[in-house]
Amino acid sequence: MNSSRNGAKTTKRVRMIGACSLLAIACGMASPAAAQTAPAASDDQTAAAPQDADTNNGNTPTDIVIRGRFVNDAAVSATKMDIRILDTPASTESYNNNFLKAIETTNVSDLYRYMTGVQRAGNTSYDITFRGFKTSGNDRGAILTDGLPGLSVRFGSPPTIGTDHIELVKGPTAVLYGQGQPGGFINIISKKPKFTPSFEIGFKGVMGVGSYDRQLGGLFSFDYTGPVDKDQTLAVRVVGELGYTRGFRKNSYEQPIYISPSATWKISSKDTLTIGGEYRYVKTHYDTYLVAPGNDASLIAKIDTNYQGKDDYLVERGAIGNLYYTHNFSDSVKFYVGYRYVDHEDRQRNFDVNAFASSPNQLTTITRRARGQLNQRTYSFVDTNLTAKFEIAGIKNNVLIGFNGGQETASLNRTQFYNCTPTPAPACTSLNLNVYNPAINTAPAIETFPQFNTGQSSNLNWRYTTQNSLGGYASDLISFGDFVKVMVGVRYADERQTISDKRITTFVPVKKKDSKWLPQAGLLIEPTKQLTIYAAYSSSYVPVAAASFDVFGLNPFKPTEAKSYEGGVKANLFGERLNLTAAYFDIERKNVLNTFSCPANLAALNAFIAANGITIPANAPRDAAGNLIPASGTCSNQLGSDRSRGFEIEVNATPLPGWQITGGYAHTKARVVSSNIAPQIGARQTNSPDNALNFWTRYDIQSGSLENLGFGLGVSYIGKRVGLLPTVGAVGPEAGTLPLKAYTTVDAGIYYKVGDNLDLTLKVTNLLDARYIESAGFTANIQLVPGTPRLLTATARFHF
Repeated sequence: MNSSRNGAKTTKRVRMIGACSLLAIACGMASPAAAQTAPAASDDQTAAAPQDADTNNGNTPTDIVIRGRFVNDAAVSATKMDIRILDTPASTESYNNNFLKAIETTNVSDLYRYMTGVQRAGNTSYDITFRGFKTSGNDRGAILTDGLPGLSVRFGSPPTIGTDHIELVKGPTAVLYGQGQPGGFINIISKKPKFTPSFEIGFKGVMGVGSYDRQLGGLFSFDYTGPVDKDQTLAVRVVGELGYTRGFRKNSYEQPIYISPSATWKISSKDTLTIGGEYRYVKTHYDTYLVAPGNDASLIAKIDTNYQGKDDYLVERGAIGNLYYTHNFSDSVKFYVGYRYVDHEDRQRNFDVNAFASSPNQLTTITRRARGQLNQRTYSFVDTNLTAKFEIAGIKNNVLIGFNGGQETASLNRTQFYNCTPTPAPACTSLNLNVYNPAINTAPAIETFPQFNTGQSSNLNWRYTTQNSLGGYASDLISFGDFVKVMVGVRYADERQTISDKRITTFVPVKKKDSKWLPQAGLLIEPTKQLTIYAAYSSSYVPVAAASFDVFGLNPFKPTEAKSYEGGVKANLFGERLNLTAAYFDIERKNVLNTFSCPANLAALNAFIAANGITIPANAPRDAAGNLIPASGTCSNQLGSDRSRGFEIEVNATPLPGWQITGGYAHTKARVVSSNIAPQIGARQTNSPDNALNFWTRYDIQSGSLENLGFGLGVSYIGKRVGLLPTVGAVGPEAGTLPLKAYTTVDAGIYYKVGDNLDLTLKVTNLLDARYIESAGFTANIQLVPGTPRLLTATARFHF
């Protein structure tokens, strides 16, 4: 009875939010006369619009000129310097708020399909593929905010309501930012207070259109900024969003709450301080998504099939504090410091899909586990630097000297971890589900299952990890006249990790320390101010997790390292109406960990040592009789390496007034070079298409009775991918790799401006209602994320 009442309340709430949002938009559309009374903003007015921060916070450049209205002409993230993209020896783009609104983003991940060389690669915010290299939940450098790590939630992508613009930097960036995968990263530049008052209220309604029309809901958002005092020394900004949306998958929903206040204080003509905060809460139905029996994507069930209980949930909460301070010693010497603290918690209670059933039902039945988890993470990081521009003997220097680092902690507490087996728990059979017709409501309540299996108390662990990262960096952009520039940089990094267990008393704490010098260099030749030919070398590293161990139970592993060679051309042509970047890259990564089941006993260990020519370390654990003690569980070795080569072309154009185009093509060949598993050598990397194409265009009518009307069209093509690397015994080029088909999606939008105070947008996502698998998650064949079917989004933004 309570369940039905709650369901009824939820349905009413969804309908109310969606209806209110759509009604507000309909009311705006009912006022076409007002649209004729005020002219649309000119291109010049758009180009001259200031950034959301009135002062340079060290990560947001001042006096940015909007080119093509979709991208900015500077991306500070690549160099931490206020310079043009043409003076940057790296592939980088800066997508401004106009573009975010044109494609009607709600979260940052909505933009990935229109980012060249970027692909979603799982179900967390950090699961992204850049240039063929996948980042994961442990890669804090995959997404930064104002140049610092740490997101308020991990599974939900960051909301764009608090985003001014998004900068994409490709290739290794360890010199400036420390540890990170070599493919690149995303930097979210948050909205900052302005001294020009403005207030925006937004209503967004979403509705599924087609076979999966259970999608329904809405969002309400607001954004206020303005000065506090008449002397305009203090300005504030408050951005917020809340809503409720029912997803296309059965039982799925999302209930987000987001608020971000900030204040900027102009202490003097030389000093500016900005402080801010963020609170985000997201509750969703826990979901492990789809499964592929026999690693065959053609056997995947319907995209709305759900294998979790109706009451399974995932709740995330995050609180953030930020501080940014700048001091201008002069026009050419500036000091910056930024600090970010994140306190995050996620908790879940659910039935996890953990495997396929044994023969003969392995193609039709899955097994589940009863699981409870409470995770708490903190990030405390600082970045400070000094920039100076000066000239010696006619040679111009733009020098950056800085220091950054901090601490990341993770408390991962398993409160329940019960794997169902045929005996001694008959109730476990109720947790097995048919792949195509799952009876999810027949299982007993999750609370009725034990916390762990008999004899497996070690599964109920509570791991606590601390990572301390420190680094100093320096770089210099040297200009030899007007045509030749050289950029050089170096970093010294120090990494320290500890891992312990708060519940398992037999767990031996592990400590690990690494240090590394990292160089980078770039050459730019500029025949004209509008053309740059560049070549660059850069490097990256990621410390191996302290919990990893070899067959002796030791962790002798070096950091995973990468080096990148890149060359390309950048051009601003036809009065900056056409902006082009073409780049070739070659990235090699070594010291990649390969995992395998540890040798089962001493005899197996000795055989493994002999077969692989391993030298037994002096500190290898031995028993009282002097015999080696084999490690148990999952062991690792460091024989692996991989390589990604390819080229990219990115275009941003404004062929005619009111017509904007952005697009790109990426050819990426990411392959395994060496591995202890022979079939993996030469295999393609997971979630990495060889070919990907994106295109978005918008045209706004410039005159006549329809001058306030605009149209948008976007196309995204993602080529064939694989979800798994082959395993031992695999025969054939694709055996056991879970091939995922290529797919194309088409989006379309209509825009209408009503007077000076109302903007209306109607967008259809996945217009042709394509069915596709967007990505394979960490557990791949039992965690396949389906693409969203056709979705209608209507948005009204009121400006005051």
